[in-house]
This record gives sequence, structure tokens and C-alpha cells, in this order.
Amino acid sequence: MHTNTIHDLRSFLDALRAAGELSEIHQPVSLQYELGAVLNACERAGKASMFHQVQGNSIPVVGSLLGSPRRIAIALGCDQAGVSPRMAAATEQPVKPVMYDGKQTGSASSSAPCQEVVILDPDLSHWPIPTHCPLDAGAFITAGIVISRQPGGDQHNLSYNRMQVFDNQTTGISMNIWRHMKAFFDQLEPHGENMPFCVALGCDPVLSMAAAFRYDGDEYEVAGSLRGAPIPLVKAITCDVLVPAWAEIIIEGEVLAGQRRMEGPMGEFTGHYSGADEKHVARIKAITHRQQPIYQTMTGGGFEHVIVGNMITREPLLEKFIRHQTSKLKAIHLPPYGAGFTALISLKNPNPGEARNVALAAMAAHVNIKTVILLDEDVDVYDAQDVLWALSTRVRWQDAMVPIPGIHGNELDPTSDAHGVMCKTIIDATMPAEERARYRKITQPSVDLSAYLGKPA
Repeated sequence: MHTNTIHDLRSFLDALRAAGELSEIHQPVSLQYELGAVLNACERAGKASMFHQVQGNSIPVVGSLLGSPRRIAIALGCDQAGVSPRMAAATEQPVKPVMYDGKQTGSASSSAPCQEVVILDPDLSHWPIPTHCPLDAGAFITAGIVISRQPGGDQHNLSYNRMQVFDNQTTGISMNIWRHMKAFFDQLEPHGENMPFCVALGCDPVLSMAAAFRYDGDEYEVAGSLRGAPIPLVKAITCDVLVPAWAEIIIEGEVLAGQRRMEGPMGEFTGHYSGADEKHVARIKAITHRQQPIYQTMTGGGFEHVIVGNMITREPLLEKFIRHQTSKLKAIHLPPYGAGFTALISLKNPNPGEARNVALAAMAAHVNIKTVILLDEDVDVYDAQDVLWALSTRVRWQDAMVPIPGIHGNELDPTSDAHGVMCKTIIDATMPAEERARYRKITQPSVDLSAYLGKPA
């Protein structure tokens, strides 16, 4: 067996149950809006969800598995303070994957778990793919790890690309212009060639984390670094793409050259519905899965996408860029309530002009960072109330807000144009050096309220 305690979705679910982080829902739910609403409510209450009874389907559905820093720490086998260093080291200490050898199942079968059942004439309507939000254009595959292989090479790319189900064997596939997958397809489409790809659902959670990295190498190596062991892979049934051997479900397909179709809207991580636009089209050729598979989803507009796709992977990168500019960094945070577009940065007594250099470094760290809020070290970047207090009392709006127009950002941001170009902003809430001694934040010593409440003995 695998040497790590967590090596697949099922062992991760066991760990979440043991930690009291999983809501087990046995009430029947509809895939049409109801599952999405309940999943969102559970996420806001701080729990992952497992739906044991989905109407019209016998396959259970799980969601929001990585929707909090606590659950990410459980997935990595560390405390919350250890998450950021692990993320920072993931691209510096890659671990190459290995081919699955059949010995890890503990059985005589040599079939990889993800290929215990093979369906060569798949029908997507047989799978519990939710329509999450009331204005979604249809059912979307949202939590699938999309796997593509460099044409003519061995490098694999893992990414998130939403996929609207058009019919039993056809989907949309949204490929952002800055993704490696789009670059791979751009090498093939001018020659009229389709691009094979696979979608892994229900994996070792480190694969879900690795798919959120912007990494010029192979993201399987990032996942291996996070797990501290090589990721076992197996060749897909219909193409040469390598897929995670322990995945619950593998969807195999190809992006079709020369085809586009209107796709959307869908409730997105920005908290808004996206528009409807022409997107690439995919044909599904096969589905393989484990016995008694579990389907994984991610709610539109929820925190999980932002925490996995923005916060945990980009905070270490942001820190690296900032430390090149200053030695006065105290803390950074990409809060999930900011959709991954807002960076909160606290500094220890910055010199005049230094804070704004830091803000420019932060914007250079990742295209998504749109608003940088600069704070003094006495402001807790993890406390939204404290941040709003600083904005309300320390910002001199006439000269502390610096708009920077004409910058490329995320095209899903409602403030961007059709090309993702927008105005980004620096908000300087740091106090001038000469006023720090005069305007000091009020603090009180901590007390144990239990010693003061109740009747005296």
C-alpha cells in the first residue's frame, strides 16, 4: 500500500471525518440547484459535505473538501502554520511521478484503481453533475483536474477549466489565454488537429492543490513534492495522457479543432455570474472509474476555488516578490472574500515611498492581483474588521489611492474589458512616520472572561 496516510480521496474523507470537518448529508437532494445551495451553506458554516443520496443517481457527491485552511492542513498532514512553507517549497523541490505498478492495491489485480471499470461509449447524463446556481446555463464539471500533455513532449499540465455539459458526449471547455493548456492547443489547432485531454475527479487532494499552481514544469512533480512521495500514474485508455492511478473517475476526451460554441453563464469565484461567450468544444470518448465511485464538485461563487486557486498557492509567491523589495514585511494575505483579487500587506515602519514599491511588486507577482492594500504592522491582515478600521481611519484618500489603468488582469473580473484589461489600484493605509507615535492603536490586555462571569464562590 501507499506509504502516506492520505493518498486518495477516500483516505482524505476518513481524515476529515476524524477531524469533525465533514457534514454527512443523507437527506435526498436534487442536482438542480438544491445540492449547490446546501453545499454553499455547509461551506459558509465551515464544513465540507458528502451527499449520500442524490435524486436520480446512486453515486455520492462530495464538495468543499479544501474550502478552509484547516482542511488544507489536514490534507498535507501539518498544522496551519506549516501550509505556506510547504507551498513555497513545492516548486523548489519537485518530486517526479512514477508509473503505477499494480502492487499498491494490495490485491492480485494489476488494474489501476481508476480503471477498474472502463466505459467506451460514455453518457454524461448518467453522472451526478450539478447545476449549482439558479442562473447557470446548465450542469458544469467544476472540480475536475484537467490534464493535458505537451504536443510531442512528456510535460503534463494540470489545471481547472470549467466544462458545461452540452449533451451526452459533448461539453464546452473554458481555456484562459494565459494557461499552458491553451498554449498546447494553439500548437495543434492551426493544423486541424484535435488535442487529447483527461479530467480526473476525486483524487489525492495534493493534486487539486497542484492544479492551481502556475508552474512552467510538470505539475505532477508539484503534487509529489506536496505529498512527499511520487504520484502514481497510469496511461489513459484512449490517448497518451498520464492520469492519477488513484482517482475516482477519469473522463477522457479531446478538444475539437475549429469548433466554438456559446457557453455560460455560470456562477464564478468572483461572486458574479460570468457572461455567455464562445468557448472551445470537447468530445468525450471514454470514462473509467473505481468500483462504487465518488463524484467531486466545487460550488460556483464559493470560497474553495479562491482558497485553493488563489490564497494557498499565491501567498508564498507574493511573499517571495515582496521580500526582494523590503525586509520590513510582517504579513500578507489574499482573503477569500476578496475573490483572490485583493492583497493585504502589513509592513513594519516602512520608509517614505517604500510601501508603494512593495505594492508594485505584489501586482507583478500574479496577474489576478488587482487591489493592494498597504497596512501598518499593528493591523491584523486576517481580521476583516481590523482592515476596514484601518481603511476608515488611516487612508488619506486624496493622495493615498493610486489608480493604474490599462493593466491586464483576470477576464472574469466584471471590471475588465473583453481582453481582461482593467484599472488596478494601490490603497496606502500606512501612517506617515511622524504620526505613528501620536496615533497609536488602542489595545487591551487579554483576560479570561470565565474568571469574571458567574456568581462568586
